[in-house]
Amino acid sequence: MITLKKYFKGDTVIWIITLLLLILSIPAVYSASAGISYKSYQGDMHFLIRQISAVILALIVVLIAYRIPYKAYLSLIKIVFPIIILLLVITLFSGVSHNYARRWIELPGIGIELQTSELAKVALIMFVARTLAVNRDEESYNRSAKIVAWSVLITIALIFPSDLSSALIITFIAAVIMFVAGVKIRKIYIIILIAIGAIIIYLLLAEAFELPGRLSTWVHRIEVFFSPAEELSSDETYQLDVSKMAIVNGGIWGQGPGNGTVRYLLPQSHSDFIFAFIIEEYGLWMATLIILLYGALLYRGIRIAKKTKSLFAVYLTLGLTLAIVFQAFINIGVSLGALPVTGQTLPLISMGRTSLLITSFSLGIILNISKSMETTQEE
Repeated sequence: MITLKKYFKGDTVIWIITLLLLILSIPAVYSASAGISYKSYQGDMHFLIRQISAVILALIVVLIAYRIPYKAYLSLIKIVFPIIILLLVITLFSGVSHNYARRWIELPGIGIELQTSELAKVALIMFVARTLAVNRDEESYNRSAKIVAWSVLITIALIFPSDLSSALIITFIAAVIMFVAGVKIRKIYIIILIAIGAIIIYLLLAEAFELPGRLSTWVHRIEVFFSPAEELSSDETYQLDVSKMAIVNGGIWGQGPGNGTVRYLLPQSHSDFIFAFIIEEYGLWMATLIILLYGALLYRGIRIAKKTKSLFAVYLTLGLTLAIVFQAFINIGVSLGALPVTGQTLPLISMGRTSLLITSFSLGIILNISKSMETTQEE
């Protein structure tokens, strides 16, 4: 243990949480992807090998980010953030579409697709953290708050037409960081109201001018969520019905690995609804463990943010931790029927390359910040 601590410094609990969730993702994704393996004729081993490779790559990303001093992002984000905004513009108008959602761009020559909203989430958190941490005198701080406000609004405007849930998550996280940083509540309210107003204007103009986006999908999902069950057809409640069936089938101890049935019924059992699938195969005890792991991650992230002396590290740790945990609880809420279907994956568990790597990168940064705290204390 002492030898491992020498090479893996930082918050031990976060290291353990990261490793446990990544290990759990391998059998979960392998079993949950049986349905799409059958339909695509790619064989049982295709998605197992793919997920193992993704987990190995995720661990490499964690280690690389863990080794990079977090202060390096203070200057780097000034270059990266405008590039991410440009990628969002490209995605909005000429990105790759899956299930009628245009959220990806394909890297030329290698065929790898990146979900730009995931990149934007981390980039914006870094930019907001840096902008609010660097200038603390009143005049500069007011100017910084305005820069942050416009950056958040521009990012949201480029994301929400195809990915409303990510836009709402980003709005929430930015608002929390600004609140912790001491930005006046009135300014935070103004940002939220402008964002809501922009969404309403978009909704009013989308159909008339055929604007890019998923207006009909949003409206349908919200209507299904709030409508009485007796007014809905079986097709409209199909995903939620199957998800609930999986939870009931699982019970406390589950049906056992490989014995789940919803993988053949839900097209997104390996991503959006993987939490319900895990309950079916492993039981409610595993679901409770997963929730506790994300809860522990939230606690440890806030603990690191409270103890570090760098304002940039405080805002960065808080933002990245909230981004991971909030997304996790949204995914869990959807599986349980407590929230409308959003398309958010379960961090570190669901199959989804960009989300997995971005989450790993975020955890690496948090671990580096916690390691820097230990180094400072030793000095």
